[in-house]
Amino acid sequence: MRFSSICDWVKRQWFGSTSKDTLNSKVAACSAFLAIAIAAGGAQAGEEYVPGPQDTLKIRVYEWRPSTMTAFEWAPLSGEFVVSSAGNLSLPIIGTVPVSGKTLEQISETIGQRLQSEVGLQKRPSASVEISSYRPLFVTGLVATPGKYNYNPGLTVIQALSMAGGIGSTDANVIGLQRDALSSRGQMRELEAERLGLLARQARVDAVLSGASSVTFPAELVSKAKDPRFSRMMEEEQSLFETRERSMMTEIDALNRAKVLANNQIAALKEKSASLAKQIELAGKDLNSVNKLVSQGLTVTARQLGANQNVAELESRNLDVSLATLKTEQDLAKVDQDIADVHNRYRVNALTEAAELRDRFASNAEKAKTEREQLKNLQIRAPSAIASIAEEKDPFTFLMTINRVVDGSMRTLVVNDNDPVLPGDVIRVEQREEQSAAVSDVSSN
Repeated sequence: MRFSSICDWVKRQWFGSTSKDTLNSKVAACSAFLAIAIAAGGAQAGEEYVPGPQDTLKIRVYEWRPSTMTAFEWAPLSGEFVVSSAGNLSLPIIGTVPVSGKTLEQISETIGQRLQSEVGLQKRPSASVEISSYRPLFVTGLVATPGKYNYNPGLTVIQALSMAGGIGSTDANVIGLQRDALSSRGQMRELEAERLGLLARQARVDAVLSGASSVTFPAELVSKAKDPRFSRMMEEEQSLFETRERSMMTEIDALNRAKVLANNQIAALKEKSASLAKQIELAGKDLNSVNKLVSQGLTVTARQLGANQNVAELESRNLDVSLATLKTEQDLAKVDQDIADVHNRYRVNALTEAAELRDRFASNAEKAKTEREQLKNLQIRAPSAIASIAEEKDPFTFLMTINRVVDGSMRTLVVNDNDPVLPGDVIRVEQREEQSAAVSDVSSN
C-alpha cells in the first residue's frame, strides 16, 4: 500500500468525521510522525550496540610477555565496571575512560592505549570488553504492571509487554490469563527460532561428517533467507564450518611438511649408509693386506692396529646411521598417526555435537508441545480473554511507541509486536484514538 493511501485510510478510520482543514492538518502530522519514526528506526537497524549509562561491562586486560612466554593479566583492570551517568568508566591505574558513543571494540582499544601510555609499555596490551548486564528498559501506559524491567538480548516488544503483564485489561484474573497466553506465545516464537538455529547447526555438523566442501541448509531454513536473523544465522554457521576446515587443513599441512622432511632425512641417511658401506669394504681390504704383510714380517703391528681401528670406527658410524634411519622412520610413522588423529579429533567433535543436537531437538519439541497444550487450555478456560489479545493485535486498537535515544536525541518510534527492544527504551502503550494530539506534538518537533 502506498504511503498516501495509508494516510487516507488513517484519515477515515482514525480521526472520524471532522472538518476538511482539520483532517488535512492531522494527516500531515501523521505523515511527519511516521517519517520520523521510519528514519529513526532505520538509523538503529544493523548498528553495533553502544554501551550507555547503567550498563555493566566485563573487562579483561592481558599483556603477552615474550621474555617469559606467558600472558600477564592486569588484575586491577579485570572485572565488572558500571558506566556512569556521564557515560564514563572509572578504572584503576588509567582513571576515567569516556565510553559514550563508542562500540565495545573501540572501548577495548581505548583501554589498551591508555594503559600503554600510563605505564609506559612498549606494546599495547589486549583488552576484551563485553556486556555483563544491560541497563533496564521501562514499560508504561495501558499495561498491567508498568515499571522497570531487566533487558535481555533479542527482546521484542511483545516479550517486553508480556513481562509487564500484557495490555488492555485491568481485571486481575484476565490479566493473569492474558499474561500466561502472551508468555506462551512468546515462548513458542523463541522455541521456533531456537529450532531453526538447531537446524542450521545440524546442517553444518552433517557437512563435517559427510566431508562436504560447504554447508547445505534445509529448504525450510533457506526459504527464510530474506529474514536478516536467519540469513545471519546461516552465514555464521557457514563461516564456522570454513574456519574449522581451515584449522584442520593447517594442522594437516604442517604434519605433511614434517613428513616430507622425514622422507628427505631417510633418503640422506641411506646415501650416507651406502657410502660408509663402501668405505668399510675398502678398509677391510686394506686390513687384509696389512695382516698379510705382518704375517710375512714386512710391516709393524702398529699399522695393523691402525687398520683395525679404522674398520671399527667406520662400522660404528654405519651403526649410528642405521639407528638414525630407524628413528626417522619411527617419526614418519608417528606423523602418519598424527594426521589420522587430526581427522579423528574433528570427526569426534562433530559426532559429540550431533549427539548434543539430538538432545536439544528433543527438548525443544517437548517444550513446544507443552506451550501448545498450555495455550489450548487457556483457550478452553477463557476464550474471551484470549480473543481479546488477538483483537489487540489490530494496529489501530492500541498504539505502541518507544522513546529511544538516536544519534544523541530522543526519538519516538511507532513499533509492532516483533520489533526489537534496546536497553534504556521506554515502551508506551496507549489507546489509538487518543493519539492524534500526541502525533501533532511530535511532528511539530
